[in-house]
Amino acid sequence: MAVSSPEVIRHILIGLGYLAPEIDPKPDLTKFAPWKRNNNSLTDDPTEEAIKKFQKQYSQKLTINGNADAETRTVMADTVKGLQNRLKFHGFATNAEIPPDKPFYGPATYTAVKKFQKSQGLTENGIATFEQRQILQQSSLTDKPQPQVKLRDLCFQFQKNPQNPSYIAALNNLQQNLPKDVLHKVTNKWRGTNDQNPEIVKLTNLFTYYDDNNANHRDALNHLQSQLTPAISQAFLNLWNKK
Repeated sequence: MAVSSPEVIRHILIGLGYLAPEIDPKPDLTKFAPWKRNNNSLTDDPTEEAIKKFQKQYSQKLTINGNADAETRTVMADTVKGLQNRLKFHGFATNAEIPPDKPFYGPATYTAVKKFQKSQGLTENGIATFEQRQILQQSSLTDKPQPQVKLRDLCFQFQKNPQNPSYIAALNNLQQNLPKDVLHKVTNKWRGTNDQNPEIVKLTNLFTYYDDNNANHRDALNHLQSQLTPAISQAFLNLWNKK
């Protein structure tokens, strides 16, 4: 398979953290990570926005136009190769598991990223965000897991003191720094809807009314948890704990 395949490109965009994943209930792990994506042309809004996010991250090389042109596909392939090389450097995969001539975000890369995430105390979702790829650039990794934001516990903490200005500032800042597609998905899960452009739920309201017995609330919070990168988590905790 070539990197020009729309399905391959979508899996790369998901794997690098630019496109929201859609879990396949029966994934073909001989082919891709367990993300359900079609092979249609790359012209739908979420995919074009994901391509723009990727291009913006590498704007010194790419034009930000939402098109998976030849230059963009080349940088995608190089980015995946770079990720795979760092995973192998740190011992999370071997050349036999991830051959150097296969720049695809397939099951071996997905599994290696999860191993890396587990070693660092990160959310184990197989998605190597820009911040996580920066961690992999280090010459050595800490064996001690990093502090993890546990949103469920913070919900209960917030409900005991909903007027705490530090809590409100942390939630408002998080709301501003999360991509719209993440907030849309959180909102739909929270409400049990599937709207294309929902009125986004305020995170202060989510924390105020969170009910651990409500399946929709749990799904929404779990999705929000899965989207927190180490950089976002650290900024959130710094505000949350500010005196």
